[in-house]
Amino acid sequence: MSQEIQIGFVQEGDRYTIQTGSAVLGDIVMDYSGYPEDARGGNSSILLLSAALSCYCGSIRAALVARDVPFRAIRATARGVKRMNAEGAMRLAEIAIDVAVDVDDEHVSRLEHCARIVKHCLITASLLEGIAVTHAVRKA
Repeated sequence: MSQEIQIGFVQEGDRYTIQTGSAVLGDIVMDYSGYPEDARGGNSSILLLSAALSCYCGSIRAALVARDVPFRAIRATARGVKRMNAEGAMRLAEIAIDVAVDVDDEHVSRLEHCARIVKHCLITASLLEGIAVTHAVRKA
């Protein structure tokens, strides 16, 4: 089984828009007006970390809900580490996700069970397994 997902990107002047096609996300707009070139980098890494964090937290939430584990909140952070590769190009080399789930003490063992089950999510597993990426650039 396969499922295709398509999004769009438009740059007009200093305004970059990612057209997600998602009713929940809407368009993601990055307005670089007034920012010098050297202050514009890093946002795509943040978007990748955001995707991994949201996906993993969603998987943890699904496991909790499926097992009727009551919780008040999920709070999480993602940390990325960038390094130069052998060719001297900067790459996102590591992602660390830390999740805290607000549960009563009586449900901690069930939370720990969910954490053992959810090793990865679609995004983190795809990153670990490697994703085939192709590029095509043409005249508009």
